[in-house]
Amino acid sequence: MHPHAAAFVGLPTPAPAPAAPPAGFVPRRLARGQVLCAPGDGRNLVFFVASGRLRVHLAGTNRELTLAFLEPGDVYSTHSPAWVTAAAASTVWTIDTRAFLQRLSDDPALLPPVMAVLGRLLTGAVGLVEDLAFREVPSRLARFVLGLAQRRGERSGEALLLPLDLSFEDIASLLGSTRQTVSALVSQWQREGLLERRGRRCLRIPSAQALQALEAIAGRREPGEASPGRRTAAAPRAHSASCPSTRSRLP
Repeated sequence: MHPHAAAFVGLPTPAPAPAAPPAGFVPRRLARGQVLCAPGDGRNLVFFVASGRLRVHLAGTNRELTLAFLEPGDVYSTHSPAWVTAAAASTVWTIDTRAFLQRLSDDPALLPPVMAVLGRLLTGAVGLVEDLAFREVPSRLARFVLGLAQRRGERSGEALLLPLDLSFEDIASLLGSTRQTVSALVSQWQREGLLERRGRRCLRIPSAQALQALEAIAGRREPGEASPGRRTAAAPRAHSASCPSTRSRLP
C-alpha cells in the first residue's frame, strides 16, 4: 500500500467527536480555505477536530506538499513547522498546550488519538521523501490508487470501484506533483483502459493487476536515473455499477 494511503486510511478511525467541547476547550469555526495556524505564528495550542477536514501541509513559493488530512476525532497542535488549513468548513476545539498536558496527566486515555495522528504524519512524511527520491510520478500515483482501492474499494466482477473525495490537486499535493500532471496521467490511463471515471467522485479499476504492472514499470529508480518508458495495458470493457459511498474516512 502507498504510504500516504496507509497514513490516512490504514490506522484505526478515531473515536467520534462528542456533541459539546470538553471542559477547558474553546470552539472555533473555520471556513473552507481558512488558515488555522502557520509556521512561526507563536501560538501554542492543541486542537481537537470536531467536524470537517483540515489539511496539514508545507508551503513553498510555488509548491505545496500535504502531510496529512485531519478529520473528526483527530488531535493536533498549532506549535508545528507546518501550515494547517481548513479543507472544508470545519469546527475545532482549542486548548492551551500546558492545560492539555495537565489533562493528559489526569486522563491518559487522551493519549492514543494524539499518537495515532503523529503516526500518520510520520508515515506520510517518510513515504513522501522516499517517493520523491526513488519513484517517478506514474509509480507514485499507481501505488496511491491501489492503496486506496485495497482499503476502500468494492468488487464489481473483476473490477474495483473506488470512491474518491479528493481532488486532483489534493492528490498531487500528497504525491509531490502537480494537478496538471495527475490529471494528464489519469486521462492517459483512461485511454489505455487502466482507469475509468464514474462521475467526479468515483474511479473504476478494470484490472488491479494491470495497474500493478504499471507501478512496477515506472517504479523504483536511482536519483538522476532517466524515466522508464510507458506501456499500454489492455483491460476489459466497463460494466454498469454504482460506486460505494464517498463519506468514509480518508486519507
